[in-house]
Formats: sequence, structure tokens, C-alpha cells
Amino acid sequence: MSGSGANLAGCASCKGRCCREYTVNVTVADIRKLATGMALHPREFVALKEKDDGDFRLRPGGPKFDLRLKHRPVTEGCVFLMEIAPGHARCGAYAHRPRVCANFPAALIGNTVTIRSDTLCGGSDSWNLTAMDLPALRANIMRNKAAWREHLRIAEQWNARVEGGWRTRSEDELFAFILAAEQQDSAERSASSAPSEQSEQPEPVEDADIPGRSGEDAGQDGSNAANGAAGTVVADGQDLGDPAQTSA
Repeated sequence: MSGSGANLAGCASCKGRCCREYTVNVTVADIRKLATGMALHPREFVALKEKDDGDFRLRPGGPKFDLRLKHRPVTEGCVFLMEIAPGHARCGAYAHRPRVCANFPAALIGNTVTIRSDTLCGGSDSWNLTAMDLPALRANIMRNKAAWREHLRIAEQWNARVEGGWRTRSEDELFAFILAAEQQDSAERSASSAPSEQSEQPEPVEDADIPGRSGEDAGQDGSNAANGAAGTVVADGQDLGDPAQTSA
């Protein structure tokens, strides 16, 4: 549900259908935010689903996996969905929810913020666009697109590491890599914002300390992989983070 319109008709009588029937693919940024905000390990709320067009491998030449929010087997709801009363539920991670959930039911079609055509809770007239903060929604949708570009860059770094090795990596190793990549990105941002004139040059960092680079990956250029993913084009009107399909 969009935070800019909690009293809108489409969400006022929420029964949590979107949290039960949609598959919510998450970015690495979503995972970091939920892990930090909810004090949880990613294994507690992220499931890996094998897909032909997935993002992350666990073994050299192996299948690729999407990262998505887990669903509880009994209620079939998202792992964060709180059952308040029969037929009524609310998000238990609302302040830390993935961007795609925060944007729902909005979408950016061309250059226009509109309502998705595939909502489960009524038609496009179930929400009032005039009551929504459209500039904020537009900005958040664009941030989500940027988050997916970062996601694909980190996936390329991880896959290069897997392909350069010989063994199968565990899900926990993947989650550790995702969380460590945030620390590396933060360090790089801090370094880039530091004064340019320094009396001493920083010491070079060993490859093994950089997410996506290790001794076993000698000869892999992590920066080229990152640049390739960062250049991925996301077409207008297509939000790769939208829960556009029902749960398998």
C-alpha cells in the first residue's frame, strides 16, 4: 500500500490480498533495509526461487535464482503480514517494506504516474490519484529503478566470484556478500566525499577485501562487471520490482 494514501478506497478495507497472492521480488537494497530495520537475518525472510532469467548463481554454470519475500505455508501470506482479524491483515514491516510495496498501486507509464492495471483489490478507479503525493511516488519509483541497477551490478560481481571458483556457495554466503557489499559501497561513498587534497594517500585494499573480488577470482575484473550492470536499461513503464505475478 502506498504510504501517500492510507485512507484511499483501494486500501481502506485491506484484506492483505496483495501480500498473499503477489510474488514480491526484492533488491539487495530492500534486503539490507529489512535486515537492519527488523533486526533479522535475510534467511528469515528471503527465499531463493530458480528461474531462467534469475539473477544469482550458487554454483559454477548452475541455475540462476530470484530473491523474493517468503510466504508462510499456513496463511500463504508474506512472512511480514500480521493477521489482525479474520479477513484483515496489515504489514508488520511497514516502515522498512520494499520500495515496490511502498509504491503500490502506482506505476510510471511513460512519464506519467498512474495506477497499475493488474491490482487485485478492485480496478484502477479504486484509488484517487488526486489524493496521492505524485511527485513523491515518481521519485520513489525512479529510486527503485536505480536500486535494480545496483542489484544487477552486485549480482554480476557475485556470479563472477562463483564462476571463478569450483564449489557450490551456500545461501548464507550469498546473504553475507549482499550485506558486505553495502559496507563497501558506504566506504567508497565516504572516500569520494572526502577532501581531495590529502597529505597521505590511502593504502591499497587487497582484492580479497572487496565484495566480488577474492584470491580465487584472480583475473576477474569486478569493475567491468559493475559497469556493465550499471548500464542496464530499464524501459519506461516497466518496474522490475513490481510484484507483477502471483505466487508460485
